[in-house]
Amino acid sequence: MYRILIADDEKDEREAVKFLLKKYKFELDIVESENGHDALQKAKKQGTDILLTDVRMPFLLGTELASQTRELYPNVQIIFFSGYNDFPYVKKALTLGAVDYILKPINPEELRKVLEKAIQKLNARKQIIMQKQFAAAYLQNHVLSRLLYGAKAEMLCSEYRDIDLAFLEKFKQLLLLQFDNPIFGSIPQDHFEKSIAGVLRGWPHHFLNLNTYQSVLFLQDTETDSSVAAMAQILQKQISADAGEPCYISISSPLTGADSIAAAYAQAEKALDDRFFFRNCYVYPIPDKISTSLESYEDDDALLRSAADAIRFKDSYSLQKSVNMLLTKYQHKRNQSHINVSYILSQLATILYSALPADKEDLQVVIERLYFCQYFEESKALILDVTKRVVATLAADTESTGHTIRMIKQFIQNHYGEELSLSRLAKQFYLSPHYLSDLFISETGCGINKYIKTMRMEKAKEQLLNTNEKIQDICKSVGYTNFSYFCRSFRETFGQTPESYRQSAH
Repeated sequence: MYRILIADDEKDEREAVKFLLKKYKFELDIVESENGHDALQKAKKQGTDILLTDVRMPFLLGTELASQTRELYPNVQIIFFSGYNDFPYVKKALTLGAVDYILKPINPEELRKVLEKAIQKLNARKQIIMQKQFAAAYLQNHVLSRLLYGAKAEMLCSEYRDIDLAFLEKFKQLLLLQFDNPIFGSIPQDHFEKSIAGVLRGWPHHFLNLNTYQSVLFLQDTETDSSVAAMAQILQKQISADAGEPCYISISSPLTGADSIAAAYAQAEKALDDRFFFRNCYVYPIPDKISTSLESYEDDDALLRSAADAIRFKDSYSLQKSVNMLLTKYQHKRNQSHINVSYILSQLATILYSALPADKEDLQVVIERLYFCQYFEESKALILDVTKRVVATLAADTESTGHTIRMIKQFIQNHYGEELSLSRLAKQFYLSPHYLSDLFISETGCGINKYIKTMRMEKAKEQLLNTNEKIQDICKSVGYTNFSYFCRSFRETFGQTPESYRQSAH
């Protein structure tokens, strides 16, 4: 709503103007004043979009009031009205950029037209500002996306010479928000942005959606690690409530400049691998004082099942994690009997031997040695030795990683128009999600979600160039169900909307 300041020393005139504003249903916040000095003070204190002032005013002439108000608010719309129809006043009004000059008594229809003209100018300027902000926001997201995926700041500065990229240096830390399902594609982005703003309460930040599973929150002016961690706990609960399912948040190390963004993102993404081993933990990385706390570990059965599943999926990474977790859990658990610990480790040994081409007598020898170990370190060394042999066996049994990745890429190529997720791909290729994610990154240098998004964007670009299909149909054909999300992703990837890209290409 715009604000109009009505300045006239005659109350009847002010009442007449207010009556006409109501009659013509102008939705304006009305402020009135009976002299020029008071009007200027109110303009300074409250601001104004439209100044409707008499020329001759007590204490301060209307022309001087308009001049000083213009200095305060360069875009204020000024309308003079007066009973003095002489050219000097008209000339002065025009030099001040007045919208119009109305003679008293006021003609209602003339006032209506002049105010409509003023409001049209205000609306036009607001539209221009919004368009500039919109374009700037998209450019920021495009630059940040490229930095996250490894582009160097120096290269971006050379590409965008006309744009100030100093905003990148303001970011001090990033938070990675991730779901197991494509939540960010089904819930409007502004819904999450409002929740984030409510939790941060004025903390400067920038929210960037990467794909349907991940978004990144860039923070400015971070104070201490504990304050960021406390905020992340609150944010996790709010975002999870909005989505109706758990959101995982990973806090990066402090940023040291634009070129540290990619490493911080990779570190935050890597920290989420520990989700597999901790129950009811949603903010990562797990602090050392918690990760070494016995209460934070999964129970024995869960860890043993994790080890068995890792062997079944030929996932050496998760196997070693499970084994190390179980060993660390019991290393300082002094209230446990030697027999009980030996029993747990013998169960683990049995699971490990299920992957080895060894006979039962060999397993029995290991179990007996476990029961006769005098120190835990001896038991630990024995288990680690068996684990090492299992890892080597799994590596020998598994097909070359390059062949596996080629098969996964081919599957994505053939099914990019369908709903694709890490869990679906893991089931398709009989791998654990964590192992598949780690394998894909190590072989290709990028996350699987990023690869899928890039594939879909390239296919969309091809269809925009080579077909006359409607953009809504192209959106669906490349696997997007939300049209606005598709357009936003396309612009963040290529710097143009799908419609603009199609027009510029032809």
